[in-house]
Amino acid sequence: MQLSSFLDARDICVEHRVVSKHQVYQDLVERICKHHKLPICGQRLLDMIIKRDEEATTAYSCGIAIPHIRMDGFEDTVVAMALLQNPLDIDGMKVFWVVLIITDKSSSVLYLNIVATLLKLSRDSKARELLLSANDGQSVIHHFVNMKVEVKKDICIGDIMVPNPVSIKPDKTLFDMNALMSLHNIAGCSVVGDNNEFLGEINILDVLKVGIPDYMMMLDNLNFLTNFEPLEKLFERQHDVKVGDIMTSDGVFLRPEASIIEAVFEMIANHKRYMSVVKDGKLVGIVTAMDIFKKVVQA
Repeated sequence: MQLSSFLDARDICVEHRVVSKHQVYQDLVERICKHHKLPICGQRLLDMIIKRDEEATTAYSCGIAIPHIRMDGFEDTVVAMALLQNPLDIDGMKVFWVVLIITDKSSSVLYLNIVATLLKLSRDSKARELLLSANDGQSVIHHFVNMKVEVKKDICIGDIMVPNPVSIKPDKTLFDMNALMSLHNIAGCSVVGDNNEFLGEINILDVLKVGIPDYMMMLDNLNFLTNFEPLEKLFERQHDVKVGDIMTSDGVFLRPEASIIEAVFEMIANHKRYMSVVKDGKLVGIVTAMDIFKKVVQA
């Protein structure tokens, strides 16, 4: 199915002004409510969109934001969009394209397929340049028709992963790893070689384990310990221990084309909350259990 079949030129805005996220959402709501009959419209619909955004960001690092509202008693799918010559800053990400999708509550699969198509398109620099050159809604639809943009049938890990994730080299020290985790507010990351080849993963538990002597791991409990002394080993060795010495290299990772259910299975089976995404031996992204929950389950 062509993406253009979901679009109405009247629901598309090409914005040249410097505007806020609230102004963009308000404009899209006004366009939709003017041309479509919805159970909920006007300020109430705008409030729903803003509240949904506060619960979880709808922006992606590839420059697109996709707010979504599901309505009872609405048996259609409406897609409105704004193309911005002056990008918005949404949660630290530059967004040049806002797409508002309104569906009924039973159309989750269709919604996810549209999202997958939009994400793929937003990562295509040529497609982005073409869309931003449009003068109006009709021109935007014309570009979609010429590009033959089809709505995907299935969503995969490559559609929701975080591309170009934070990574570290195996010859870095624990001190470097600690600084990286603090800087990016992460609890772990992938380990890569000089050419970005995937080698393994390291997380906060791997780091903390350095401060626990081996004999303690064999004890039933450590209730008798009342001081911080064992972890002093971690402070002493953080400049000497290399990431490669303690990383996990079990060969467990996902391919970009892996299905969502495959990713969930691998996470549960391997007790992982995040997994590296690898293509042709090289790290291309990372996906977390929370990504799947927010972008798929909660969607």
